[in-house]
Amino acid sequence: MEKRLLELSVCVEPDRRRLARFALDAVVALGGSPFRATARLDVLLHALREAAANVEGGLQVALVAHGRELALYWEEAGGHACRERLDLVPEEPSEASLEALSQRLRRGSESTDPELLRRRNARFAAELERARERAAAEMAELEADLERKKAELQRSIREAETDSLTGLFNRGAFDARLEESLLHCARQDEPLSLVLLDLDFFKQMNDTHGHQFGDDYLRGMADAMRAAIREHVDLPCRTGGDEFAIIVFGDRDAAAGVAQRVLAAMEGRVSIGVGQRADGDAPEDLVARTDAALYLAKHRGRGQVATELELEAPDAPAAAGLGARA
Repeated sequence: MEKRLLELSVCVEPDRRRLARFALDAVVALGGSPFRATARLDVLLHALREAAANVEGGLQVALVAHGRELALYWEEAGGHACRERLDLVPEEPSEASLEALSQRLRRGSESTDPELLRRRNARFAAELERARERAAAEMAELEADLERKKAELQRSIREAETDSLTGLFNRGAFDARLEESLLHCARQDEPLSLVLLDLDFFKQMNDTHGHQFGDDYLRGMADAMRAAIREHVDLPCRTGGDEFAIIVFGDRDAAAGVAQRVLAAMEGRVSIGVGQRADGDAPEDLVARTDAALYLAKHRGRGQVATELELEAPDAPAAAGLGARA
């Protein structure tokens, strides 16, 4: 039984050297004599050189095993077949050993064949590019998914912090933002002020004109607050039914200016108190002083602005210092 172990295209001298190396590997693997094979190859390679000169596109040479014989086989120009013994090995190899040897030789041939390497590298490059494209697409999808999740999280946070009727920060957000703002301004030694606002006689208006009118009135108050502040700087909040607050990143005068603009927009129908952060203030300290100023505004007849500095005035009610509401 004849076994074709390897087939190579032999065109130039490097091809013939490759063939000789694989032929000697086969001789050694099957227990033959590399010395005899080398001497024989000197003759055969000369014959192959002449045969290749007369064949266009390369001479196909096969290394074959038949019984104990290893031989080279090729067809010359005109179709003449040549079969030349390379060596006789000590014993006839098994079919399994020949198959294993053939696979090893073919792997070795493929690893050194320039054209095969070029095609393989081109295939690997194409596969790598496809892998990169898939990875880039997957990364883009992951980033898009992350952005969607971040947007959903931000939307959830906004919804959790937002008063559904007015769109202002709700009471929970006010408490958290006031504490954060006090800590930040204390570290930076910057002024921070608080404005507390109560709509005057809102319950009577609501009872007289109905809840829809009351809701519209509350939304109008929110619009007036947003128009009076610096967007994305100061923080307008709804802290209760008709109670509102603005955290102002500025001193008492700046906060009083905000308060006056809201009062004008609401046509004098809101009572307002203004306080400024003092060193060592906790949130409840600032709220208490500002609430006392709001009580003072109500005590003096509503529809006006009072600041904590006015709490020491002769007409300031004693309860104002306790932060009581009328």
